Amino acid sequence: MYKSFEIKNFRCFSELKIQNFERINLIVGKNNVGKTALLEALLIHSGGYDPQMFVKVNEPRGIIEYIRDRYAPSQIIRYLLESSFYKFNTQIPIEMIGEIKKGNQTLKHKLTFKSISDKTEIEKLNLTIYSQQIKATDPLISGFEQIFELSYEEDGKKGKIYLLITQEGKTIPSSSLPPPHFKAVFVSTRARSTELEAAIFSKLKLEDKNKIEQVLKFLNIIEPKLEKIEILTIGGVPILCGDIGIGKLLPLSLMGEGISRLTSFLLYIGTVAGGLVLIDEIENGFHYSVLKRVWEAIATAAREFDVQVFATTHSLECIAAAHQAFSKAENYDFKLYRLERIEGKIEAIEYDKQTLDSALKMDLEVR
Repeated sequence: MYKSFEIKNFRCFSELKIQNFERINLIVGKNNVGKTALLEALLIHSGGYDPQMFVKVNEPRGIIEYIRDRYAPSQIIRYLLESSFYKFNTQIPIEMIGEIKKGNQTLKHKLTFKSISDKTEIEKLNLTIYSQQIKATDPLISGFEQIFELSYEEDGKKGKIYLLITQEGKTIPSSSLPPPHFKAVFVSTRARSTELEAAIFSKLKLEDKNKIEQVLKFLNIIEPKLEKIEILTIGGVPILCGDIGIGKLLPLSLMGEGISRLTSFLLYIGTVAGGLVLIDEIENGFHYSVLKRVWEAIATAAREFDVQVFATTHSLECIAAAHQAFSKAENYDFKLYRLERIEGKIEAIEYDKQTLDSALKMDLEVR
């Protein structure tokens, strides 16, 4: 699990450091203060040594669809990469440093991402990497228009991987990439894919059918009538359906947005056992009256599958429900962080159990 995380020159953050993370962490704050950007930074950092994560992280925002018809392919990639830098300034490197607890060890993992602007160095890299690695496998590529460098330091190990941008808009890592240190998934607020959820359900069932029974048990916290979940193909599309005792299976979407969204959360938690789940605007689709039970389900699943959760919200009811749910649990493994601009700089204000309890009782603003 992440114990602390530090960001420099990423998105809206010139510098940010957050410490004392718990298993479940809720991020709040006003609009445009960096809640989603923090989740994106964690996703990039947990991706290991993959510089392409700085492009992939834009997919949930829908930016690619917006600019696809406005720019040439290479310009799109350049824009996406430059948008990762604070104020689009690629002259200052991005830094991400995470302290990750693994068993009895605490590992420090640092990533630095920068644009290569020196022409001599670009020509040298073009010559060595292109001639030695790319030309033989893809002769249609004539060279690289721009090069970014990802350097890493971890447990005494150091290295560099270059991200090569071609005129055709391709991104090519300069070497093969090791697998990520642990699994991570970003759950956005955009429309979900029923096919993807069905695929995740199938994967989880193949890995261990007991995991599906556990997911069903967690869902029963908010829908006690749900007896089982199956995949049906409707109109050629696989869809998750549930049995609530009415004599026929119903698509989960017909049971309401809340049950569908919670199912998605729990499936992801089961799939990335031992990893990280990042949920943007977690309250969407839930009536305030069920939020406490939603948190109970998420917390129980996260503990069972040993997953760390980071989520964002704008909802005071969501914050209060989380506090109530964790206060009644045996272990208050929850932490609230409010991102706030203080003298032009974004800082994280930490709320532990006692501080949050007092703030809520005194009706103080914590969002």
